[in-house]
Amino acid sequence: MAHKIHSTACVDPSVQLGEDVVIGPYTIVEAGARIGDRTEIAANVTIGEDTLIGSDNEICRGAIIGGKPQDIGYKGEKSNVIIGSGNRIREYATIHKATGEGRSTVVGDNNFIMSFVHLAHNVRLGNNIVLVNMVQLAGHVVVEDNATLGGMVAVPQFLRIGKLAMIGGYSRLFQDVPPFMLAEGNPAEVYSINKVGLRRNPQLVPPEVVPAIKEAYKIMYRQDKNISQAAEAIRAQCLVGGELPEQIIHLLDFLQTSKKGISHSAQKPRELLQHEDSGLTETLPFFEKMMRAALGRKIGKK
Repeated sequence: MAHKIHSTACVDPSVQLGEDVVIGPYTIVEAGARIGDRTEIAANVTIGEDTLIGSDNEICRGAIIGGKPQDIGYKGEKSNVIIGSGNRIREYATIHKATGEGRSTVVGDNNFIMSFVHLAHNVRLGNNIVLVNMVQLAGHVVVEDNATLGGMVAVPQFLRIGKLAMIGGYSRLFQDVPPFMLAEGNPAEVYSINKVGLRRNPQLVPPEVVPAIKEAYKIMYRQDKNISQAAEAIRAQCLVGGELPEQIIHLLDFLQTSKKGISHSAQKPRELLQHEDSGLTETLPFFEKMMRAALGRKIGKK
C-alpha cells in the first residue's frame, strides 16, 4: 500500500485506508473513517468521524465531509456520511452527516459536486449528477441519477429532483421536479422536457421513448388534470410498442409518491397537479407574502 500522507495531516490511527490513498497538508481524518483505493484528498480537508468513502474520488481543498448536521433535532446520535466511487468534490463543499441513530447522508458514484455546494443532513444523491457552484440542498432532499442543478439553486427540505431533470441556475424550488423535465425560476416552473439531456443519454432513454415522455409532459402540464387523472392518461397514451417503457413507469411512480406536489408550469394554474397534502399549501402563501412585501418596498421608494 503506497499511501502518500503529508507530514502535517492528522489521521486517526483507527482510520482504514485503501491502496494508493493521497492525503494533503493539514487535512484531518477522524476516527472510524474508511477511505477507498486511489482516493485523493487535498489540503485542509476535514473528514468526519465514521465517514465512508469509496475508491477513485477526488476531494479538493477545504471540503468538509461528515460534519455535524445543522439540525436542531440532532442530539449527538451516531450517524455518518457514505460516499461512493469516482466522485469529484470541489473546493469548500460541505456534506453533513445524518440526523437519526444509524442513518446516513448518501452520495452515489461519479457525481460532480462543485465549489461551495452544501448537502445537508439525510440528503441522498444518486449517480452521475452535476451540482454546479453553490447549489444548496436542505435536509432529506433526494436527487435521482443524471440530474443537473445549475449554480445557486436552492432546494428546501424533503423535496425530490427526478432522474435526468435539469434545473436552471438561480432557481428556487418549492415542489418536486419530475424526471426528464426542465425547470427554472423563482418559484421554479417546468417549461419542457430536458431535450438536451435526453439526446445525450440514449443509453438511459432510447430515442423511441422520447416521444412518450413528451406526450407525458403535455398531459401533465397542458391539460387540466390532477395527479391521479394525469397518471391514468399517461398509462393509456404513453405506450411504446404497446407497452409502458420503464422510463414512463418510473415517471408514474415519481408522480404518485410525491408528498409535496409537482412543480407547476407557467401554462397551468398553480393548484393543479397537487395532492391534498401538497406542500403548496405551505409554500405558496409564503411566496405570495414575500412578493407583496417586495412590491410594498418598491412603491414606498417612489
